[in-house]
Amino acid sequence: MDNIFSERQWAQKQRWLINKLAAIKPDIIGFQEVFSPDALNRLVVQSGLPYFRVVDSPQVDSDHVYMKPVVAIASRFPIVSVESVEFSDELVHELKLQNGFSFSRTPIRSEVLIEGFGTVLVYVIHLKSKRSQFERELPPRLESNSEIRAHMLAEIHGRWASNIQRGTEASMIYQDYVEQMCLKERPTMILGDLNDTIESAALQQLVAGRGMDKLGPRYISSLSTEERRFIERFSLFDSYDLNINPAVGQRKPTHYFANKGSTLDYILLSKDFNSAYDHSLAEVIDYQVHDQHLQNPDHEKDAQCSDHAPVSVDVEVRF
Repeated sequence: MDNIFSERQWAQKQRWLINKLAAIKPDIIGFQEVFSPDALNRLVVQSGLPYFRVVDSPQVDSDHVYMKPVVAIASRFPIVSVESVEFSDELVHELKLQNGFSFSRTPIRSEVLIEGFGTVLVYVIHLKSKRSQFERELPPRLESNSEIRAHMLAEIHGRWASNIQRGTEASMIYQDYVEQMCLKERPTMILGDLNDTIESAALQQLVAGRGMDKLGPRYISSLSTEERRFIERFSLFDSYDLNINPAVGQRKPTHYFANKGSTLDYILLSKDFNSAYDHSLAEVIDYQVHDQHLQNPDHEKDAQCSDHAPVSVDVEVRF
C-alpha cells in the first residue's frame, strides 16, 4: 500500500523521467521494472522516442495493485522485430535443472534499424536480484536459538538459490546471443540491470570471450588470426572497457544499498563496437553514469526518482 501513488506523486514520477530523458537524449533505451507500459509508451513518445515495445504484461493482483513488472525498449529508430527470449530446453537438461525453469523477468530481443548503419540486435534484460528466494517473515523478537538458526539458513540458502537463478539466466542470454550470431551476424547491444557486478562468477560468462585464455586444451595465443576472429564473433564486452574517452575516469556505482555503492547496470556490446577489433564498425567515444539524483538529490525534483543511476554510451560509426 505504501507504493500506491497519489496524483501529485504520479506527476512527480513522470516529470522526473521526462527530465532524465531530456538530459540523456537516448536514441535507444532499455527500461526495467515497468508496471505501467501504456503510460510509459505515451511518455517516451512525447520525449522523441516513437517506437516502444514490451513482450510481457505486469501481473495485476487487484484493480489497482500491479506485481511482477516487465522490461521495455524505446527507440528513435524503427524497431523492426521484437521477441521474448525463451529458455533452452537443451541447456535446462545439460545443467540438470528442473523442467519449467524460467526467467524471473522475460527478456526482450529486438532488431532496431539504424539509418546509415544497418540492423542492430538489442537485448533488454533484468536478471534475478540477490534477495533471498526463501524469505521468511521475521517475528518482532527471536525467542530461541532454533528460530535464529532457521531464519539464518533460510537467508543463506535463499541467496544461493538467487545466485543460481541469476547465473542460469545469464547463461541463457549468452546462449541465445551465440545462436543469433550463427543465424545472422549483427552488431549487438545488451542493456540491463544485472543485479550483480560483471566480475561476479554468475555474470562472467556474459563477457567470457574477452578474457578467454584457452579453448579446450589449446591456448588462444596459439590459434590463427581467423580462429581468434571466430571467438571474437561470439564475445561481448563491457562498454566501460571499450570507451576511448580518457576523461571518463574511475567507474561510478549505479546503485547504493546501506551506503555501499555497486555497479549493477551495464551496456554490453559486441566486437563491432570494439575499436581494437580489426573489422569494427563503430567505437565507444563516451560512457556516463547519470547519478546526480543519487549523489546530490533535490527533494522537489527527485522525490519519485529511480533508485538506480542510468548508464549511457555515445557510439560513433567508423567510416
